[in-house]
Amino acid sequence: MKRVVNGKFKEFDIALEDRVGALADVCDMLAQDGVNIKAISADGGRGVRLVTSDDKTTRDILQKAKLIFNESDVVSLQLLDRPGELAKVSRLLAKERVNIQSAYMLGGNGETKDMILKVSNVSDALKALR
Repeated sequence: MKRVVNGKFKEFDIALEDRVGALADVCDMLAQDGVNIKAISADGGRGVRLVTSDDKTTRDILQKAKLIFNESDVVSLQLLDRPGELAKVSRLLAKERVNIQSAYMLGGNGETKDMILKVSNVSDALKALR
């Protein structure tokens, strides 16, 4: 098996106040409308990044809650779970002059790891990784 590119998704970068229960509130709102969180990265008091199963509903919920957020396109991929795989991806993107702005692992099954990359140019990244 080699690297698998799952495609382009929306990431919601949400500013959350640093208080107990702030993340729980957002998760509850999404769950009540049947939105599944596919990926999450919390940033210690500065906010949270989410990739969800439903961009439109997520956007509507965040707007209704008057939360401050930005949307970005991100790339989802699956890597072999072994040393050097992220290095290969990083090098491929660097050769195409694509900057990795953020990255987070989503978990894996022992053979592969799922990952989200926020990059400077999604279309160039997708071309380089396929």
